[in-house]
Amino acid sequence: MNNSKFKLLGICLFLCVAMIGCGDSDDGHIRKSKSIEGAADHLSDAFQGADGESLKNAGIASAAIKKGQFQKALYAIETIKAKPDVSFDQGVAINDSLINLERELIYRVEDGDPKAIAAYELLKRINRN
Repeated sequence: MNNSKFKLLGICLFLCVAMIGCGDSDDGHIRKSKSIEGAADHLSDAFQGADGESLKNAGIASAAIKKGQFQKALYAIETIKAKPDVSFDQGVAINDSLINLERELIYRVEDGDPKAIAAYELLKRINRN
């Protein structure tokens, strides 16, 4: 594993612990979305002022999430995650989006949605890497 993967893993672990530890407090320190649309907005907001490629991919991911184009959203999020200069707030937004995407995909998979099944398989592959 290279150094950037360790960094990303560390950020993800920290975010999980921070989100669990924060509970439902609304102190403004860590933003947690309660819906897929909220996660899409969080992602878009977090990347305002980011470099052109990250801003573009955050917009693509946010719009794709809102339209139910989950595979497209996952590819855009993966492109953003691959950049070495993701800030803490951006990492939180990425994690928030992935958590909400996974929850939405599970609901849709349970309903037998073939597009959701394909997107969920992609998410599982992404999470393994």
